[in-house]
Amino acid sequence: MTAIGEARTGRLHILFVRHGETQDNIDRILQGQRDTSLTEKGHKEATIVADKLRDQHINAIYHSPLIRIVQTIQPILSTHPDVPLHAEADLKGQSLGKLEGDSFDSIDMGNPRSADGQPGVELFDDFVKRLKRVFGRIVGAEAPLVSRQDRTIVIATHGVGITSLFKALEEYPSGQGRNHKLAKRGPEAFEVRWTDSDDVARLVVEQPRELPIKGGLLDWDALDGQPFLIERWGKKEKAL
Repeated sequence: MTAIGEARTGRLHILFVRHGETQDNIDRILQGQRDTSLTEKGHKEATIVADKLRDQHINAIYHSPLIRIVQTIQPILSTHPDVPLHAEADLKGQSLGKLEGDSFDSIDMGNPRSADGQPGVELFDDFVKRLKRVFGRIVGAEAPLVSRQDRTIVIATHGVGITSLFKALEEYPSGQGRNHKLAKRGPEAFEVRWTDSDDVARLVVEQPRELPIKGGLLDWDALDGQPFLIERWGKKEKAL
């Protein structure tokens, strides 16, 4: 509770947007880091997302540089033309090496580690480490900028990346070999395999100025308690 006369610190809202539909999605083809474009439906989904965010003040957008993500955020930029834009290579999806372009049936889609060990595939654990690294860099840059007003940023990335990051926050390994939950879920947060293309997931940091930030980076090992709230995630009817 804020004491009388003490300045209230705003919250940091992080909105996660997945790319719209691509032809590879329709054909059930593994995309990985293939640079694919949106279908007509995918562009419509991007417009739906932009309409949801039309009246939302946005302070910055961080995004994967792949074409399907760049096309997805274009409608958002049309209504927020002055928002700073940051391309982050570490927000790309998991690299699937020689599996990219193959059928979904070539791996077990229910097991995120089923592609591990195949030629050129980025190990799933390395993929999650990369997501944590870029998330820590973004939070490290944005949390100190929060003043008495809330600050809202968008992270536009890939569906499995959103789910994998949220799960990592919920199952962060402690130094004692136990999982230390860094995030709690709100009533509208439903674990899904990946978010729908017209969804906007929301993560909230209630006290961003109290996060351990060192050299512009979030210090994962110094995190205490559950500073992250997964406020919105997926759809109930698609929950795992």
